[in-house]
Amino acid sequence: MTGTPVSRVTIADVAIAAGVSKTAVSFAFNNPENLGQATLERVLRVARDLGYAPHPAARALSMRRSGTMGVLIPQRLSTVFANPFLSELMQGLGEQCEEHDLTLLLVPPLDGSLESAIRQASVDGFISLGLSPDDKALRLLDRNGIPTVLVDSDPSPEHPVVNVDDRGGAEEAARHLLELGHTQLAIIVLPPTRSQLETTPTAARRMAGYEAAIAGAGAPAPECVTAGISVEAGARAFHQLREGVRRPTAVLAMSDMAAIGVMSAARASGLRVPADLSVVGFDDLPMAAWTYPPLTTVHQPIVEKGRLAARLLIDRMNGRKVESPQPLATSLVVRGSTSKAKEVVSRQT
Repeated sequence: MTGTPVSRVTIADVAIAAGVSKTAVSFAFNNPENLGQATLERVLRVARDLGYAPHPAARALSMRRSGTMGVLIPQRLSTVFANPFLSELMQGLGEQCEEHDLTLLLVPPLDGSLESAIRQASVDGFISLGLSPDDKALRLLDRNGIPTVLVDSDPSPEHPVVNVDDRGGAEEAARHLLELGHTQLAIIVLPPTRSQLETTPTAARRMAGYEAAIAGAGAPAPECVTAGISVEAGARAFHQLREGVRRPTAVLAMSDMAAIGVMSAARASGLRVPADLSVVGFDDLPMAAWTYPPLTTVHQPIVEKGRLAARLLIDRMNGRKVESPQPLATSLVVRGSTSKAKEVVSRQT
């Protein structure tokens, strides 16, 4: 035998018991500034006594707010989660969401389409990762009036952008290897995030930094290989470089995960890191300090980047005007994966 269903207390029940209109009850929960203090207190007291609480979906519909911040991710989730960079960024985003009682929704492509994913997502605003300002997905967000903050993008007149000093960090990394006597360099380039893009804004800035240092030192042009942001992709890039005409003595990787893959594949091939091959990453993920040898890399403040992007988006969602901040500083962290080039060591011994 089943029990009698318990009916849900409705907004009409509260209105009758409090002697006010349903609109007044709605104001009490959604726009309390529209009610006098005595009326507000009476409605809330009656609602509490009756056990009434607004249905979350109905409240979101009435306020035209979902209480959710979306993170627009141009790659498949399986690709994104192969790189711990995202968990660092999500920590920063999550801290701000918790502080403002927001939920966080990851929005990857739906059937290969970011535009389809956007149409299905119920969010109040988007953090966009790695998309150029002229991407058609961002144009769709603008047409729909959805506030957006770009991360790792190019400057945009329509959207605030949160970046780090990619070029400066890359230039410092390349200069470090050149000062150690390395002239045969290779660069592992970040892959495009969308099929129609030749390179990402982040990759373009880092490449510009590497090239500026190399050209300034009068060193030969580097070998370049495009690889994904995973250990496996880095290992494949190493083997591709080994099959080339010029074997590099040092590798500049645009991500720590690819750099770790290079070191692993190098050791498996009988090379010593850094005696035979120096490796520099980019990101300074927590694991970079625990690899063997510990990875020399460019530190970027990933968690702070997430915090800053979330704060800007929350301001935009609340109707406030915001400007793009200055790029966050990067710095080279020298550990055990780099050393002097062999020819330099031999000259000194």
